Amino acid sequence: MERQLYANVEISVGKPPGASPPSFVALLKVYRELLVSRIRNTQCLIDNLIKNDYFSTEDAEIAVQFPTQADKVRKILDLVQSKGEEVSEYFIHVLQKVTDAYYELQPWLDEIGYEPSENICSKSVVNTDPVSRYCQKLRHELGRDSKFVMSYAQREEMLLDEIYSNSIMELLSFTNESLGKVSQLQALFDDAVGLINEDGETVYVFGDAGIGKSILLQKIQSLWARKELDIGAKFFFRFRCRMFSCFKQDEAICLKDLLFKYNCYPDQDPTEVFHHILQFPHTVLFTFDGFDEIYSNFDLSSVPEICSPNEPTHPLVLLVSLLRGKLLKGSKKILTARTGTEIQRNIIRKKVLLRGFSSNNLKEYTAMFFKDEGQRTLVLNQLEANPNLCSLCSVPLFCWIIFKCYEHFHSMSDSHELPDCSVTLTDVFLLMIEVHLNRSLKTSLLKNNTRSQAEMFKSRKETLLALGKMAYKGMGNSFFIFEQEEVSSANISEEDLQLGFLRTVKGYSGCDDQSTYEFLHLTLQSFFTALFLVIDEKVGAKELLQFFNECSSTETAQPTCLCIPWLKKQVAGEDPFRNNEHFHFTNLFLCGLLSRSKQKLFRHLVLPAVIKKKRKTLITYLGESMKSHLKGVTRSRLKNYNQMQVQPNFVWMLRCLYETQSEKVGRLAAKRMHANYIKLTYCNACSADCSAISFVVHHFQKRLALDLDNNNINDYGIKQLLPCFSKLAVIRLSVNQVTDHGVRILYEELSKYQIVTFLGLYNNQITDVGAKYVAKLIEECSSLEYVKIGANKITSEGGKCLARAIQKSKTMFEIGLAFNGITTEGGKSIAEAMQHNDSVKIFWLTKNELDDEAAMSFAEMLKVNKKLVHLWLIQNQITAKGVKYLSEALKENTAIKEVCLNGNLISQEEAKAFENDERIICF
Repeated sequence: MERQLYANVEISVGKPPGASPPSFVALLKVYRELLVSRIRNTQCLIDNLIKNDYFSTEDAEIAVQFPTQADKVRKILDLVQSKGEEVSEYFIHVLQKVTDAYYELQPWLDEIGYEPSENICSKSVVNTDPVSRYCQKLRHELGRDSKFVMSYAQREEMLLDEIYSNSIMELLSFTNESLGKVSQLQALFDDAVGLINEDGETVYVFGDAGIGKSILLQKIQSLWARKELDIGAKFFFRFRCRMFSCFKQDEAICLKDLLFKYNCYPDQDPTEVFHHILQFPHTVLFTFDGFDEIYSNFDLSSVPEICSPNEPTHPLVLLVSLLRGKLLKGSKKILTARTGTEIQRNIIRKKVLLRGFSSNNLKEYTAMFFKDEGQRTLVLNQLEANPNLCSLCSVPLFCWIIFKCYEHFHSMSDSHELPDCSVTLTDVFLLMIEVHLNRSLKTSLLKNNTRSQAEMFKSRKETLLALGKMAYKGMGNSFFIFEQEEVSSANISEEDLQLGFLRTVKGYSGCDDQSTYEFLHLTLQSFFTALFLVIDEKVGAKELLQFFNECSSTETAQPTCLCIPWLKKQVAGEDPFRNNEHFHFTNLFLCGLLSRSKQKLFRHLVLPAVIKKKRKTLITYLGESMKSHLKGVTRSRLKNYNQMQVQPNFVWMLRCLYETQSEKVGRLAAKRMHANYIKLTYCNACSADCSAISFVVHHFQKRLALDLDNNNINDYGIKQLLPCFSKLAVIRLSVNQVTDHGVRILYEELSKYQIVTFLGLYNNQITDVGAKYVAKLIEECSSLEYVKIGANKITSEGGKCLARAIQKSKTMFEIGLAFNGITTEGGKSIAEAMQHNDSVKIFWLTKNELDDEAAMSFAEMLKVNKKLVHLWLIQNQITAKGVKYLSEALKENTAIKEVCLNGNLISQEEAKAFENDERIICF
């Protein structure tokens, strides 16, 4: 009977014009249980039915008296059906119009093909659903908050869309192996790529300070607010993690208050909105920015694990419970932190490393920043001429600072150019401080300010000292948010606040009645801390070096964040959220500010004798620290080399040495290494760090091996290594974003000195263009023995170029071309070239596109070449026919030890035919 009624209803709804109208009363009867199960909001229906005089007040009271939502819906359906066709149709019309509230019924409405009649179209429908209204409010507020990015002085705001530029985002495994790039932000939530733990719920985004983590979250927020982020998220809650440091130890709130009071409060029925969130956690997106910036004395072991959303507890416990999925399990989460902050694996769903600007990204950002083509060309030319400055620009924050400084000075003098000498990070921040102070001066329309940097700093010494004192006090306790009382006690005036070094932030915890402040960026707080240590004459040796001691650790592992007792045993008294990078930056700036070149600037701010004493203390400490650090590194004895394997902290030491710009210090560091093979793998070294590496390495007197595999050394970094190439016999740059341009630099430099024996460029972004430069290097450099350029983008064209070079080479021992796109034609060229080569012993061609025709060519080569020992043809497209060619050829070749063919198009049954030849390896 019901099946027959369903058929009649389907026919009636789809009837052509002129036919009898469909029965909406019958439709509601047929789909009664579907409607009961999917209508979750009854108030909106009742409000609209009353507004259009379809329901009386008594009808509404009858409906709402039922205890469960399902019973309420059933009663409303009874009342609507009893009132006839028009009311029943209007009921369906409300479901169609209020999409946010009844989104689960939209497929059903499409299925029945409902189109409202002219009469019903004239009836108004108002969305009074508290949930959908809250969603609208959230989108409005988050859209407004993310539209602009606050710049220098808070009077200046920039449109996010006008300054946001893409940067390199790389998906990683738990062992930091690359799983590909993120080309669109929506891919962060796509499980098809980069998923490493299906039980985790958090996308962990990490990178160095200033690399663009916060602005990435702001971009995601902006896309969500504009409904341009299609990931099924109705709710978006964003938190800056440093806010959790503001809560007192005995403070307790429930999850509802955390979400609503510190984000956006519902105008209607918060309880119903919260209940909806609890029912549908998969529709919630959280962003937690700066997990490493949490500092709290709260003992997480003193409270139990929280699973109840209604139980008040300390906000940090709520945060941990959200991340672990104990609260709102199934919600989407993005967590950011600085590199070196280790997060427990069980909460991570994806791991994303921000690597900063590529060369193309930098050009795009330059075009966005400098609208005038002439000015843009001038800046790009100057960056091209200054690799040191260009490397700094690969970090978005530093790039923005440099461009703002350039823009300011260009407005004062058309002839002003970017610095053309060696530039340190300290130089960049000093320039930014000068720009801030310059902007505060009242200038004539016809007269530019002509004060020197030293005069400018001298005139605002008290301001710099006050800001430095507050930064120093905060840094010592890892506090990054300052209340009005702290600002006033540091004698920071309203005029000082207008300089833009500090910005106001939304009050947290008990701070709502007064402003709270933070430095423009964490690195700026580090800079002012270092500035205070230099210009405050009362600072002694102990205070001067205190942040070096903070960074010293007997443990080799990186500090672990989220070191919660129920996840991992915690050292007594250890801060579970500790990250030392802000201390590292303070030390780096201290080295820069006490460099000899800055003495002229600071003699106007502090007595020369004081500066001299502090510099001597620092240099002495660096020497002893270096000696102690180098004693603890892992050393190995290799053929012709004494290898030194360093930890990531070693890069910070090199950065500090570079900031001193002392050749004496650099020479001493090189001498104390007692090694000629420096292994700097997995140290998170970026292109700008190559300046620091060169600063020390160029002091080596003898030939050197430098291993920089698995870092972030791009083409700019290779330029920074120019002073080293005359010493480098081994250069390893695998997994480093190197492009054809970087390979060209390597060719031009290495071919000059003719000493390189090993070139490692595995897993970069090298195409056939770069392969041609490698081929030229093989031809011209008689010392070259090993070339590894697998996992790039080399096709048969590049393969042919390399083949010609291999044919001529008398020294090549091993060649790696695995994981490229070399097809049969390229394979045949390589095989033919190898017929004339008697030096290559190992050849890797794993996972290319070689078939039986290529296999036949390699078989012919093996009949002639009696020097090749290992040939790797794994995971190509070779069948049993190709294997037979190779097997036959081995009858004439006793020199080769193995031909590896695993993963080709050979069945186990077919492989049995070759099992007597141990040198043919099929499985």
